[in-house]
Amino acid sequence: MSRAKLIKPAILSLSFLSVLSGAAVSPALGEIQLAFPTASDLAIQLILTLPPLLVIPVSILTGRLTLRFRRRQLLAIGLLLYIIGGLSGGLANSMVLLLITRALLGIGNGIVAPLSLSLIADFYQGDERASTMGLSSAMATLSGIIMPLISGWLAVFDWRLAFATYLVSLPVALLVALYLPEPAPDGNTRHSSQKLPRAVYGLGVLTFLLMVVFYLLPTRAALFLQETGIGNSAQSGLVIAAMNLSAFLIGLRFGSIRSHLKHFTHLLGLLALASGLGLMVLAQNLVFVIVAMFIAGLGVGTLMPTIFVETSNRVPTTLNAPALGIINSSLYLGQFASPLVFSALAALFQAPDVRFRFMASSIMTFIAVAVYLVAGFNALRQDIAPKESK
Repeated sequence: MSRAKLIKPAILSLSFLSVLSGAAVSPALGEIQLAFPTASDLAIQLILTLPPLLVIPVSILTGRLTLRFRRRQLLAIGLLLYIIGGLSGGLANSMVLLLITRALLGIGNGIVAPLSLSLIADFYQGDERASTMGLSSAMATLSGIIMPLISGWLAVFDWRLAFATYLVSLPVALLVALYLPEPAPDGNTRHSSQKLPRAVYGLGVLTFLLMVVFYLLPTRAALFLQETGIGNSAQSGLVIAAMNLSAFLIGLRFGSIRSHLKHFTHLLGLLALASGLGLMVLAQNLVFVIVAMFIAGLGVGTLMPTIFVETSNRVPTTLNAPALGIINSSLYLGQFASPLVFSALAALFQAPDVRFRFMASSIMTFIAVAVYLVAGFNALRQDIAPKESK
């Protein structure tokens, strides 16, 4: 295989690392807590939440740094921090050291994640860009499916072995070093001093809201099954797998879907997500829940690459990384805010039942569908009006 053909695998391998950072060692949390009995519950939770929390500011900073430094230089630093932070967690002999390694991992991921998206926008255009963005989302989803399973299996032998899952970053770093060239400059350096278009910040807000709504599914699936008596915690893995599977499949075919549906791709994603959340409210058995999660996964699997493509299409090549850094930060911020938002809504309406949260999220998403339809109708009217006046 020629070096040129390995550029895309090199870029997509970076996408495999983005979800892995926080979630990989989640199955080992119980054993880690036993290993550090004096550690607080907050410290234990920070093992998972600290890396994605640090991604938020670092992604924005990385986007701006690409205006001054080469992407390969930044990637080298990000991957080095990722590798050191990920693997050294298994060597930590205190909770403080463990959290320091998790912070290094989060900083590394904050550099790698936005660059993995901006490199797609740098190297590809049109349908190829959309197709590769879909594959990037599929790779991230695949990582979220496979690596926690491997981590959980390793944690059975020793919690320290769970951190060995980060060894996957070594072949990724080698692939990037050997086959990923520096993107060619667009020849228009004046863009580097321009501000990002307002549309980018608007897409950032949409990404935040999408994650607030969507993240309810993976974080509340187990509680939903237990509270409703539909299933147990073991079966929650099955329903989350159904959601991840559909997101993975839609990512594989995203380029084809977008080329056929064009601007209606947004509508398809919103309708699928809203319908999946709504079906969760009505679910009375495990099969119903699995179907609901599968449909919701189709929604988020469509919407995320759509947002990435829309963002990169609205800025010049020089500003790809700053723009997608904003989107990546918004994504992680939405995940962080999701439980806070729905806890506040539950307290406001005095509705502690878990079905209320899914009902609220479904209503919010259907409102987004309505707003999208109204905006599209108004845009169509404005486009027709000048033609009729001639």
